Amino acid sequence: MENSSNPDGEDTRNQTIPSTSSTSSSDDYRLFDRQGSLHQFLGGGKAADILLWKRWSVSLSVIVVASVAWLIFEWSGLPFLSICSDVLLILIIVLFVHSNYAAYRDRQPQSLPELELSEEMVNNAAASFRVKINNMLLMAHDITLGKDFRLFFKVS
Repeated sequence: MENSSNPDGEDTRNQTIPSTSSTSSSDDYRLFDRQGSLHQFLGGGKAADILLWKRWSVSLSVIVVASVAWLIFEWSGLPFLSICSDVLLILIIVLFVHSNYAAYRDRQPQSLPELELSEEMVNNAAASFRVKINNMLLMAHDITLGKDFRLFFKVS
């Protein structure tokens, strides 16, 4: 059995870890010798507060809402995409009724932000799709010519 030793050649098995002084606060403690606190590591904002239970009411409500959502998914037997589409449809109906109600009461409905796509963004997306479609067509060409036998048999 080998003795564990430090670079100075001293035996380190029976050495004690130096304890922190009693004057240091718990905020100065860094687990695993981190440079920053865990709150800073998690982003330091509201999300970090929720994850570290500094805002316990919000943290508890997140757990309750997630549990209720999981129970609804389990009991309904519907897939996630179906429930999401139902929720979005209900949201669209509520927004439609809200805008019509605002017009009925002679109030100005809330304006929606204008959605514009720049020509550069459209050209970049089109170039990306062109490359992907060309790769798929090349793969389909190789499959039909029988160059990739394994993939050819998987497809057929």
